[in-house]
Amino acid sequence: MGVWKKTQCNFCALSCGLEMEVENNKIVSVRPDPDSPRTHGYCCRKGRTAKYFVDHGDRILHPRKRVGDHYEEISWEQAYKEIAEKANKIIADHGPRSFSILGCALGSAQTPYATAKSLLAAVGSQYMFNPIGIEFMGNWWSHGKILGDQMHFMEPDDHNNEVIIYWGSNSYVSHQIPDARKVCREFSENPDKMVIVVDPRLSETARMADMHIMPALGSDSLFLRALIALILEKGWENKQYIDTYVADWARAKRWFEGIDIDEYLRVCGIPRQQAEDFARILTTKKWGMHQDLGLFFGRHNTMSSYLCIILTVICGMALVKGGSVVPECVIERGTFCDEHNPKTWRAPVTNRFPVLNVFPVGIIPDEILGNNEDRIRVMFTSMGNPLRSYPDSNKMKEALEHLELLVAIECTETEVTRIADYVLPGRTTYEGNGDFNAFTLNYPEIVFQSRKQVLTPVGEPREDVQIFAELTEAMGLIPKLPQYLYKAAEKAVLTGDRMAYFVKLLGWTAAGHLKNFDQLATVIALTLGKAYGSAARAISWAGMLTSPICGKGLVTAKYDKKKHPVLSRMPMFKDWCQMDAAFELVDNHPEGAIIGMNDPDNMLKNHIRTKDKKFHTWCEEIDEYMKRITPEAEEEDLTLKGGCNFILSAGRHSDDGMNATMRNPATFKYRQPYTLAMNPEDAKEMGFANGQMVKVSTKAGELEIPVEYTWQTSRGYCMIPHHFGYTFQGKKIGEHVNVLTSHKDIEELTGNPVWRYTPCRVEAI
Repeated sequence: MGVWKKTQCNFCALSCGLEMEVENNKIVSVRPDPDSPRTHGYCCRKGRTAKYFVDHGDRILHPRKRVGDHYEEISWEQAYKEIAEKANKIIADHGPRSFSILGCALGSAQTPYATAKSLLAAVGSQYMFNPIGIEFMGNWWSHGKILGDQMHFMEPDDHNNEVIIYWGSNSYVSHQIPDARKVCREFSENPDKMVIVVDPRLSETARMADMHIMPALGSDSLFLRALIALILEKGWENKQYIDTYVADWARAKRWFEGIDIDEYLRVCGIPRQQAEDFARILTTKKWGMHQDLGLFFGRHNTMSSYLCIILTVICGMALVKGGSVVPECVIERGTFCDEHNPKTWRAPVTNRFPVLNVFPVGIIPDEILGNNEDRIRVMFTSMGNPLRSYPDSNKMKEALEHLELLVAIECTETEVTRIADYVLPGRTTYEGNGDFNAFTLNYPEIVFQSRKQVLTPVGEPREDVQIFAELTEAMGLIPKLPQYLYKAAEKAVLTGDRMAYFVKLLGWTAAGHLKNFDQLATVIALTLGKAYGSAARAISWAGMLTSPICGKGLVTAKYDKKKHPVLSRMPMFKDWCQMDAAFELVDNHPEGAIIGMNDPDNMLKNHIRTKDKKFHTWCEEIDEYMKRITPEAEEEDLTLKGGCNFILSAGRHSDDGMNATMRNPATFKYRQPYTLAMNPEDAKEMGFANGQMVKVSTKAGELEIPVEYTWQTSRGYCMIPHHFGYTFQGKKIGEHVNVLTSHKDIEELTGNPVWRYTPCRVEAI
């Protein structure tokens, strides 16, 4: 029998609590953790397959470098020395814009971001690419414009909602909200609650809904504009709330006045009566909305997110109990990026800008392959596989092979590790100690987790967060650290008094040894991380001390004054001491811990971050864009052209799919998730038998795939899952859907890919 150990899933932002049975240093079984304060004994299928992510036939265990057409194993010292020399020369010759970093985060493992950002800042570059630049650009930019805050975003207060709305979301299968299936069932089965789904598909969640609204493919923004106009026409908006909390509604509401609502609804394919019923519920019930990839990857995805926030505001459901609320962040996910600030970079070829420090990933090929002198020439990747997960795999591969230096930090073989110049073995999150999830989505509790080591690493892998710190050191981008910092770190670990180390660290920093504050993460990783034997654990502590909730009275963790003698000399340290106590609490509970409570009574005050503390619903970029969201223009644009006969959704959540663990085909031994999901009536009209191989082609590429009949897919719509088209132990498994998506097909305001609306041609082979 093995030993059961508590940890968390790392495959999405929910970080469900898990218990893993470990025997002979292998995970033999996984079950949900009933003691998890985050998910209370719940997890989805992805977490249960974690053993395939760790015990993997294509694990990378030693550093290596490309020599001609093959790889040779090298030492860590040689790898660091050569990478540093090559990167420094390229940066010296071409400037900081030549340097970029990609990845640094699994769904719930964001620790490497701290030292990666530190390295980026030390170089003087702003080029960070990661999953934020795939799905959240439009949503978080919209929150920044309206609320003045890109880091916090609204989600349903499902404890107090009367109605929960899933827009472009199949949460029963894709999850993405805490305890997803429990919540879906509760709202579906409770006669006093409602589920409303807005989705062209008859998904698993839609089948549970009290109301299922099916807008025509790609018409979400058109429908949202009509819906808001309908509410205003009826006079159903919450006028008192608007007068109190909205600064510029008189200007923004012009977008919705005098439009032909019936014509909008006709193009959307939505009956007027259903739209009115929906509008009445929105203006008489307490509701929260969860948006997901159907909206984030759809046409006009930034506009759709923007209009969803406006809808929430005019109904008086933004930042109020029973409406859409903001769970507090324990660890910052980034800082606000104002694209109009001259200090904020714009990519020279595409003119794109970052949101929360991250650039849209679709610009990568153009920014590498351009003829401009300041093109991207160096890329360090960590926990990222852009040749499968990002748009336009073929063009992305061409771009990455064009780099002058590509370094991949990975725990398993990927398409990127097979073309990189250097490959550095990272640990899985179950072999490290202290990795955290920056998405603290619980409400009203503030829950935080820090993973404990479940498995002993085999080979030479290191924590990604440590690798970035050591690369920064090897590149000479951090000053020589004094011995007293190392000794203070050792004493902190020995005595448990980390604040004494903190005082010395602040003193050294105040003496002006660092270029900028971001570099502090590297210093902590190299000193306290060394003492702990885990850079991730040290960064977890540092992240909590610099938490945006520090000093706000939300944290309930208590500190012992006797354990913090620094307070007798420096009482102003009390807030940091409290966060240190919160770290201690989490560090001692591998299942995670409740460290504080959100403040529902002051959410409007705390999370409207504009200068005048009011929502700003009008902005110039949206004003220009809105002029094109008309029935005439949309009807023309929604008409298929160029020989295309279907709309493809590049990506599909299903119970057969296992996210990143799909790299080991053992996860779907008894299933066939690699299919083209198609409505049976469409398939029969095309003459396709269930299981028949067909060819799917777009302007970017083509692939062959078997058809799967399913009534979940609406007419004219077909779906292919991500994560196939990979090589496992020398064998090619399926084809990757992103050979069909173009890096040019990104939303024009912020650059999210338009993956859920890709015109294609499906034909028999």
